[in-house]
Amino acid sequence: MKSAARFGPGTGRGTLVSRRWGRALLGALGAGGAVLVLELLARTGVFDGEALPPATSVLARAAEMAVDDGFLGHLGTTVSAWLGGLALAVALAVPAGLLLGSLPRLDAASLAVVELARPVPSVALIPLAILVFAEPVRVERSLVCYAALWPILLNTLYGLRDVDPVAKETLRSFGFGPLSVLLRVSLPSAGPFVLTGVRIAASVGLIVAVSAELRAGGDSGLGVYLLQSQSGGGRPDLMVAGAVWAGALGVVTNGVLVALGQLAFPHSAYVARSSSNAGRAE
Repeated sequence: MKSAARFGPGTGRGTLVSRRWGRALLGALGAGGAVLVLELLARTGVFDGEALPPATSVLARAAEMAVDDGFLGHLGTTVSAWLGGLALAVALAVPAGLLLGSLPRLDAASLAVVELARPVPSVALIPLAILVFAEPVRVERSLVCYAALWPILLNTLYGLRDVDPVAKETLRSFGFGPLSVLLRVSLPSAGPFVLTGVRIAASVGLIVAVSAELRAGGDSGLGVYLLQSQSGGGRPDLMVAGAVWAGALGVVTNGVLVALGQLAFPHSAYVARSSSNAGRAE
């Protein structure tokens, strides 16, 4: 009995928590090692200190930006356009994926259009977006939406194709209609795939948002801040610090979505790797 208690559910949860803390510690060590390497490359003269500032200087500038109202205004503009475009992409892609996934003939008819439009880079559409929307924020939001649309749409379709047909047939045998089957079986089963698509789309959308500001310009935004830092002789430390903030946004957003996936879909692939690691440790 003592042996069974020793390896009971509580022990498994404790092992899982310790493994997560272990991975977090390894990630922190990796980030610290990267900072150390960059610091040494700049301090030893391997790279020009003016072109590649020491990592400590970059981090110091990034910390100062946290209380810089001017920079925070630029950052808020980018975040607003990025999240707005991402939300619009979710609102369009998820219903479209559910519709296409539920109607095979419509899915087959739209396949050529999807495969033709999906590889088009969002940056290549900047001139067209400027002509159509004119306002810089709307241009940026539309480009983010276009780029984020495809990962969410495709992952929704993949999720619907992975739904257990037995579960769907069971509900139909009890008299449930197509809409009930979609809401009770297909959508919950495809949820983890949809959230994975949103995670991918969030990263892509942030890249497109900053790229659009760099290429299309505007009055405010992280890309505009980087351009201003480059002008007038250039401030490499500020430019790299701005890029660090963009990376931090991506990391935080990904962490939030992963945590949301673990809460909403505890038995999905979001925790499968952690469970397998805990099993191997036991």
